[in-house]
Amino acid sequence: MKTLNKLLLTGVFCACIGFMTHSSTALAATPSDCTVDQNWITSPSMPTEVKKSGSDGTSNFCDFYQFSWQAYFYLMSPVTPGSDTRQFQVNANFPLIEFNADGSPANSCDDVVDHHSLRTGLDKTQFTTHQAGGGDVIFDQHGNAAFYDMRFNRAMCDLSGSAVEQAKKGITNFPTGTTELKFGWKILSTDEISAGTFLTKKIEAGELAGKTLGLIGMHLAIATDDHPEFIWASFEHNDNAPNCGETSNRAWSFTSQQCASRLPGAFTSKDPACNFNKAQKTSNITGTPSEVCRQYPDGTANGDLKADENRADITTTNTQAQKYLAAASDTQMQLLKNYFILGALWVSHIDQDSDIGNQRGSLRLANPIAETTFQNVDLNAGFISNCFGCHNYAGTKTANPNNITSGNLSHIFFDIQTGQGNAVDIQTSKVIMNNTYAKDICESTCSSYDLSWNGNWTNEITGTNSVCGCKAK
Repeated sequence: MKTLNKLLLTGVFCACIGFMTHSSTALAATPSDCTVDQNWITSPSMPTEVKKSGSDGTSNFCDFYQFSWQAYFYLMSPVTPGSDTRQFQVNANFPLIEFNADGSPANSCDDVVDHHSLRTGLDKTQFTTHQAGGGDVIFDQHGNAAFYDMRFNRAMCDLSGSAVEQAKKGITNFPTGTTELKFGWKILSTDEISAGTFLTKKIEAGELAGKTLGLIGMHLAIATDDHPEFIWASFEHNDNAPNCGETSNRAWSFTSQQCASRLPGAFTSKDPACNFNKAQKTSNITGTPSEVCRQYPDGTANGDLKADENRADITTTNTQAQKYLAAASDTQMQLLKNYFILGALWVSHIDQDSDIGNQRGSLRLANPIAETTFQNVDLNAGFISNCFGCHNYAGTKTANPNNITSGNLSHIFFDIQTGQGNAVDIQTSKVIMNNTYAKDICESTCSSYDLSWNGNWTNEITGTNSVCGCKAK
């Protein structure tokens, strides 16, 4: 099978020391008995639902972290013992998002990876495959840009984008098991390759041909029957960056020793010599090294809802995972000891929208190497820049609960479908009363997703606004 991994170099397009150093151990006053099952490492399997261990029959925080860890271990496990190919890298199960040279969606559902899949820019938008961070680029301390790609579960290829077909089957949410994965990568130096602390992949074609990339971060989002809003979790490499509130006397992948040693003052005072958490507008893949720090360890601040419980569960599971991974007999699983969970996010009541009052877990979750410029998560702001700030979920009791045609929850579904040549139905912000209004409304609706109107529309689908049929330009 022909397999290429081409690279688009753009600043416009794009789409999370040991664990104890990064986790807020000193702040986690509440002890946690949240456990990591060693069998998830020795015999990995993908979870299908979040447990319900709460005394009231609901899922507690620990249940969500256990779900996240089990899914992570499965996705990161080798396809055969000792193999350097991981489950998430099996394209037959988790295809890569591919796109054309102009950034438009390519066919990600065929059996050949023959288009672009890596992006350099960080872009926080409400649609398409862009990764979050302002449309800019961050550079490691070697002056190389960070790169990003995405994968999804194969079943998304076959899910209908037709509101009519969805209505016939009573579908308003993505099916259980729907999975979206986002990855951050850096070019590894010879010394970093020799050190063997990164999960790696080699680039075979394009401008980076012959380079070895190391995984620096990963988001996972998985839908279940009980949680159609997706469980959102973020992992990252130990060496990425220091916490903004802690002095560090070492160099990091994205932070110089000089600036790390000037924390926290250099961050709070916005010292121009370090200029923390700023990205650069460029299409170059080399540039001035960035200075990055993690603003909210565990995605949590003092005073957040159940902050102590959230921090304690994160710290405890990170510590246990590191211990089990360090002792793993499979060296490919052992490698994962160099990564930790930053946090996870979900909603409490799926009949309600994903407003901040309904969110649980790491309310300020933002990965420093994937959402670098959006880490200042203000829970009182009009736009809260955590996962649900962009991936809005409509609860089952809302007037328009279709989370597929809204384009809000998944930012890649339309790309997956139109890349195959399929049309998709997209909700409008206005009700279309007749053909006179359809043209302007639908052309505007489709254009906002960089698509074109195919001439079809309807306002007779229960649970949606009017919808317009959209296709690739």
